[in-house]
Amino acid sequence: MYAITMMTSNGALQKRNKAPSPELPDELLLEVMSRLPVKSLLRFKCVSKAWRTTISDPSFVQLHLKISARRWEQNPSFLIAPHTLDRDIQGTIFPGNIEFYQWQQGVSEARLVHDRDLFRLVRFFSHCDGLVLVPTGTKVYLFNPATRDALTLPESSHNKVPSFIHHPVGFGRHPRTGMYKVVRSLFGSTDCKTGIVSIGMEVCTVGGPAPPQWREIAGDQPYAPVSSVPAQSVKGGVYWIVDDINFEPRPRGLLRFDLADEAFNLISLPSDLSDLGDDDSDNDGDNEHFNLSVLHGELSLTGYRVNEPNDVHRLVVVWALMEDGASFVWDPRYTLYVMEPCHPIAFLPGTLMLRFNRKLCLYDLQSRELANACELSKMRCRRHGSTELELAWKHVYFCNVIPYMESLVPVGAHMA
Repeated sequence: MYAITMMTSNGALQKRNKAPSPELPDELLLEVMSRLPVKSLLRFKCVSKAWRTTISDPSFVQLHLKISARRWEQNPSFLIAPHTLDRDIQGTIFPGNIEFYQWQQGVSEARLVHDRDLFRLVRFFSHCDGLVLVPTGTKVYLFNPATRDALTLPESSHNKVPSFIHHPVGFGRHPRTGMYKVVRSLFGSTDCKTGIVSIGMEVCTVGGPAPPQWREIAGDQPYAPVSSVPAQSVKGGVYWIVDDINFEPRPRGLLRFDLADEAFNLISLPSDLSDLGDDDSDNDGDNEHFNLSVLHGELSLTGYRVNEPNDVHRLVVVWALMEDGASFVWDPRYTLYVMEPCHPIAFLPGTLMLRFNRKLCLYDLQSRELANACELSKMRCRRHGSTELELAWKHVYFCNVIPYMESLVPVGAHMA
C-alpha cells in the first residue's frame, strides 16, 4: 500500500491509500514484447537494465524471430533497393549510395529503412532471418536493416582474379547447427598449357567463437554456378543455377551446397522443364530460362513446361523440390496462365505474389486472375523527418526486390 494526495470538491487535500498496480507475469510480458516491432524493442532497451538483458537474450531473439516468420507468412513484406542513374548518358554513372525501402503487401507506400555507401554496383542481395548479405565488386557486407547493425567481411587471399569480378555468393543458416555461413565461388590459378582456371568455393562462418575468416572448401565441386542469378537458401542448403556454357554435354541441374557437412551435389531439373528461354528460340547456352525462389519454406523453380501437341500457349509451372530419402524430386505445384515471364516471390493463402519487370502482381490460383499490387516505378515514400509523400526514386535502372522480415538477430550472432 502507498498514499496519494487528492483534492476534494471543496478544495481540501485528502490522503488516500491505494494498492500498487499488479505487475505482469514474466511469461505474459515476454509474449507481449515478442510481438512488438524491432523499433519499439530498441527503445525499450533503454528503459531498464533488466529489459535490455531480456531483449538481448538469444532465446528472446529466437522467439521474436519465430513470431515474425509466422506473421510474414500471412502478410509478407519486401526489401526494395532501386538502382538509379546519376547520369543517363554515354558513360552512365551509378551512384554508390544504395537505399533500402521496406514495402508491405497491401500498403500504398514504402518506408526508407537503411542506406549505405557501397561505392560499386550491387547486382543482388540475399536475405536470411532479417540479415541481408550485400556482395559488391570489392567487398561483402552483412547487415540488419532493422537494427542498423553492420559487418564488413574480411578480405580473401584465395581468389586470383580481379576484385571487380562478381563472384557467385550464397548465404544461409543451418537449422541444426544455427550457424550463419557465407559461401562464395573462387577462381584460382590458371594452367599455363591449357589456359583453364581452377574453380572452387570458400566459406566464411559468422557467429562462431573465432572472428570471421574465409577458408577454402576441400570438397570436390562438380560445376561452377552462374554469377548473374542469386543463390537461394532453404532447409540447410544453398542452391545455385549451374553455369553450363563451358561443359559438353551441358549439365541440366542445380548445384547444392550443404551448410552442415559442406558437401556438394547436383540436383537434376524437372524432366518436363522446357529448355527454351523467353524468345522461343534456342537459348544458346543461356541457363537463365527459369528462376529460383523460396515459397512456403520450399525451394521452388519457375519456368515453361515442354509444350504438349494441343497447347496454344506455353504454360508457366512452379515446381517444388521435395526430399525423398536420400534423393530429391520435383513436384509440380502450380500452373500459371500468364502471358509473360514472371518470378514468384511469395506465397499467400490461395495467392502468389509475382514479380514482373517493374511491378508486383497478385495471382489468384483459383480464378487465375492477375491484379496489380505495386508499380515499382511509381512507389512513394516518406523520407526521414518528412510528413509528405513523395516519389521514392527517379531514373530507375532496375530494382532488387527480396522477401524480408524484421528481426533482432545481431550481425555476427549464431542462433542455436
